Amino acid sequence: MSASAQTVPSAAWPEGVVARYLTVGGALVDVSHDMKLIDDTEPNLSIAHCGGEGCKASHHELWTHYGYRTDNGSRGADQEVSKWAQAHAETCRALPRPTA
Repeated sequence: MSASAQTVPSAAWPEGVVARYLTVGGALVDVSHDMKLIDDTEPNLSIAHCGGEGCKASHHELWTHYGYRTDNGSRGADQEVSKWAQAHAETCRALPRPTA
């Protein structure tokens, strides 16, 4: 079944998810913001994580690598993480994690 023929989950996105990709296996790759260190007080990292059972794939980008010219760097980091997430979703065949 191609990704275009799959049923896209219609449930509300989890809090903090800024982008979502459907894998060919039917799992979701979520892009969200997080903090690099426990003692950080504000998000400073964009991260993608695959929700496929047994797939531990993830990718992150620090906002500081994308400068502070027009924003805090989140836009550039989001773009790079989203590129990775889409590429991963196009090839990942891991099934979604069971909910129960």
